[in-house]
Amino acid sequence: MERLQQHQRYLFHLALRLTGNTEDAKDLTQETLWQAHRKSDKYVYEKSLKAWLRTMMTNRFRDQKRKKSLNMVTLDDALIQSDPSPTTHTSSVEEQVEQKILLEKVKKEIDKLPEIYRRVIILRHFHGLSYAEISEELSIPEGTVKTQLFRARKLLKERMSHKF
Repeated sequence: MERLQQHQRYLFHLALRLTGNTEDAKDLTQETLWQAHRKSDKYVYEKSLKAWLRTMMTNRFRDQKRKKSLNMVTLDDALIQSDPSPTTHTSSVEEQVEQKILLEKVKKEIDKLPEIYRRVIILRHFHGLSYAEISEELSIPEGTVKTQLFRARKLLKERMSHKF
């Protein structure tokens, strides 16, 4: 249990990025630590404890989101928000439908990216990991992470511009 507590601060910051508020982040952190404690017999010691906890938290968060049907901030949302419209607060049904269609197209294009680019996009924008965390997760230098993200975004942007 002591080894789990050493990662509590890291988990809280990850939970805060996922949930967007302090109280939910505290709850998610405690739930993840409790789940990890209960499942500690399944932990393989050759693997990174931090990565195991992160995966556990991310999965728990997704399950909660599915159950509550809350919106998760993703790369898709960021792409739409990067081009703010004057009517940000109130969007019509047509605009909402257009956004949903755009989100689906972005997801499809991400799925078509080469594996080396897709994995950094997903870890950065869907899991909210920092460059250093992605570097650790994939066992590649941080500079390589930045390069792959740059190329992935550029390729995604090019593909999306040809679709419209």
